[in-house]
Amino acid sequence: MMAETCYNTSKFTITKEVELMAIEKNSLSILIGYLALMIAQMLAQKLCWGTQMLYPVLTVIGLLGALIIWKLNQKYSYQNIIEKKQSNLKKTILWGLSGALLVILGQAVTLTLAHVLFHQSLISQNTNALITVFHHSPIYLLDIVIATPIVEELIFRKIFFGNLTYYFKPWIAAIISSFLFVIAHHDGHFLTYFVMGCIFEFIYYKAHDIRASMIAHAGLNLITLLLWGIH
Repeated sequence: MMAETCYNTSKFTITKEVELMAIEKNSLSILIGYLALMIAQMLAQKLCWGTQMLYPVLTVIGLLGALIIWKLNQKYSYQNIIEKKQSNLKKTILWGLSGALLVILGQAVTLTLAHVLFHQSLISQNTNALITVFHHSPIYLLDIVIATPIVEELIFRKIFFGNLTYYFKPWIAAIISSFLFVIAHHDGHFLTYFVMGCIFEFIYYKAHDIRASMIAHAGLNLITLLLWGIH
């Protein structure tokens, strides 16, 4: 009986070690891909600044970077406790589309609240900047609606929420992820980005598929551009 107990304990330890290696490889590969993307974008800005090629080049780099990071997520795959639960494509799409509306509602409520209480603008600086770029170079729409949602969801929802549930309870991981999401978008609208991060995490948690929050994020960005950027 004691030998069997030792065997089971040893087997459990090995399983945990394998799982830990998998989560580390998955998280590290995505972060390295993200860092490489950031470096490539900074170099492109230096080389193409002031030219008409800047945003087309940034768009191509963004799309290629998103594809590479997605492939890295698949190559060094790791199913966290959120993704281990059963999901299907229909559920993913439904949560993605309904989630986009939920995020838009959350964004509208928090922006209005911040405007009433703190006299902040109803449009964030990040949104204004993206709209300006979109008017100057419409091809950048592909980066805003495709590349950015893929990259940000893999970074903030996959790594800093889903993978962190290996170490923390989901609600703690959600707070960490949302706080980092706020820092990444640092334009003063703390409440808005924090709530948006929480909603994206909720979508991911309920759908058990990172693609659901990607769809919601893409839908948010597209609808925002259609509402504010086209006139």
